[in-house]
This record gives sequence, structure tokens and C-alpha cells, in this order.
Amino acid sequence: MPTYEMQAREFKKMRDPNDRKGGNVKYVCYIKASSIPPELRDWMKTNPRDQKMTTSVATAICNSLEENSNFHVLNRGIVMSVEEVTYKTETETLLLEVANPDIHGNIDGGHTLRAIFDAQDRETLSEDRFVFAEIFTGLTSPVELAAARNTSVQVDLKSIEELKNSFDVIKEVMSELDFSGRIAYKMNEHYAEDGVAPIDVREIITILNMFNQALYPIKSKDGTASDSQPIQSYTGKEVSLKRFLSLGKEVREDIVRRMEPIIPQIFELWDAVEREFPQKAATAKKKYGSKKYAKYDGGNTVGYALFSQRELRYLVPKGIVYPVVGSFRALIVIDPQTKYYRWKTDPIAIWNILGSRLAAIVLEEKEDNPEYLGKSGNLWSNLFKEVLIYTFSLPD
Repeated sequence: MPTYEMQAREFKKMRDPNDRKGGNVKYVCYIKASSIPPELRDWMKTNPRDQKMTTSVATAICNSLEENSNFHVLNRGIVMSVEEVTYKTETETLLLEVANPDIHGNIDGGHTLRAIFDAQDRETLSEDRFVFAEIFTGLTSPVELAAARNTSVQVDLKSIEELKNSFDVIKEVMSELDFSGRIAYKMNEHYAEDGVAPIDVREIITILNMFNQALYPIKSKDGTASDSQPIQSYTGKEVSLKRFLSLGKEVREDIVRRMEPIIPQIFELWDAVEREFPQKAATAKKKYGSKKYAKYDGGNTVGYALFSQRELRYLVPKGIVYPVVGSFRALIVIDPQTKYYRWKTDPIAIWNILGSRLAAIVLEEKEDNPEYLGKSGNLWSNLFKEVLIYTFSLPD
């Protein structure tokens, strides 16, 4: 197991007063900032968010570290979870042993730790800088402590759920898709990576939710077409995440795995709609380029497709893409024996056939605001029915 050595002063051991026989022990000390091993960067998974060092809070921490010899008093410090702690009083040497990256590592104070690492890299870190540290042993999970401590900047739900490994099944089924490495499962993830456009995991979940038959069944209990439309996928990412989580770990993981056969084409379909909607509109004799939200600029690139990152000459707002893509859930078939999802026919082929008609339905709406379109139950229903009616002509 990795053991990291650093210099520390005023080392104290604090046993839990309510759990004297348990293994939970807290140690506090002042660690010499320049002695913190840079290898600890690899033990940041337990912090519920990545650190964005361009915020006002991060800038203030960096300035204080550089300018103030009382940094260890003014700064809140860092919180660590480790396997074992050893302190050698005679040499003021602190040894931290870590074993499991899901449990051990930095829990709070990630911006402070990053500021120290950055100053080390720039060789601007003064030798008299110390940082207050709380070090815990015996933790079986960092989740509760991380949620309680990360309050200076509100930690979002997805970051806490990432600590609970709630998205492991998403990572598993998305692993072969080209954009999987850009999915952000916690706050600020991938933000500082050059050439990387992060995709919020909630966006992935809201798109999958549209096709999830446990949430939005195609048919009602009496066998007729369901009136329930997945409008919430567009209107509320956080609510959609909560709805996905509310299914329970076992149920949602089972559903996602059963959806796996259709998942690649869901995102191919999204990309096709986002890139080709203006052309489909033109075929339907609708002038899409005149719309303000299209941002057309004489054929110049005005944006990039969400998943493929291909250049766009027109922007297609999500208020249009969501209901159009969502209408293709009419093509879903669930195998009665295996319960695995499949397409009744290739959704891209159906997009090529029906795309112009779907574009016309969208652009014939009286309201011209994409925000309204994305919330229009009437639009969602009309698009869905258009695809559903077409499926009646297809063999089972």
C-alpha cells in the first residue's frame, strides 16, 4: 500500500467520544505545505468535485497561500481519509498510508490542495507555509463526511452520487462510445482539459430516461398509446436525475443493462437530428435559417454537435432536439422473454424517411420560442404519434 511522507507539527490524536471502541479516529496537525507529496494528486477521487481554479474562491486561496504566513490559521485546511497514520515526534515526520481510492484520499479542501500543488509546480511556495489538516482513519465510506464538509461551494447531487458509485452502470454501457471520455460525473470534471467539451452525466440520463419504459411507457395498462410524454427530460435535469435514482440501485442498473442494445443508436439519432434538422426543414419547404435561434452566419461554423463535435452551420436548440429524438421511443420493442430492449427498425432509417415531416410539425407550431417548444406537451405528443403511426406499417 502506498505510504506518503511529509513534515508536520502540533500533531494530535482525537478518538470519537461516542465510539471509543470503534475504529474511527481523527488526527489533526499542521502540515508543511512544501512537503506534501505531489503523488497525492492521484488520491482525489474521494472529493465530490473536481477543482475549478479560476473561481474567486480559488483565486483568494492561491493569493493567501502566496502572501500570508498565517495561511494555516486563515484557511479551512484539508480533510483526508487514510488507512493508517504514523507520526514520529523526534523528526516531526508524518506517514499516511492509503489503500482504497474509493475510500482514501482528499475529502474536503481540494482547492487548497490544488493551490499547494500549483505553487509547488511554479516553485513559488514559501518554506514557512503550513496547512491545517484533519486526517481520519476507519471510515467505510467518504460520502456522508464529504457531503457535510463541502459547503463553501454547494456540491451538486451528481457529485455525491458519483462518490456512491451510482453511475458505474452508465460508465459500463457508455464505455465504447466515442464521447464517453468527455462525460462529467462530478462538478468541474474535464473543465480544464484542452480541447475537451464536457458532457454533464445528467444530460446522458435525461436522454436515456426518454426511452426508459419504466418511466415513460409507450403503452398504458389498457394497451392504448400512453399520453405520458418525457417533457421532464428537457425541463429538469436535476429532477430527471432524482427520478432515475429513485428507481433504486438494483432496478435502475437492471433497466440500463437491458437498454444497452439500443443505447448507441439513441446517441447516433441525437447527433443526426442536431446536424440534419435544418436540411430536413428545407426539404419540407420551411425556412429554418431565418430563425434567430439558428444563428446562421453565411455558412460559417456557429457551433459543434454535442456528441460528435462535428461543425454546425446552424444551431438546433435542445428545445427542438429533445422532443424530436424522444418521439423515436415509439420504435422500442421489449423482448417478452429476455426483457432486453431492441428497435423495431433502424431509427436512423426512419429519421431519413420521416425527418422532413417531423421538422414541419415543429416549425408549424405557432410559438417560435425553443424554450416553449421543449415544454409543449402538444408538440411532444404530435411528434410521437407521427412516428408511432408509421410503425403500424412495419413488421413486428
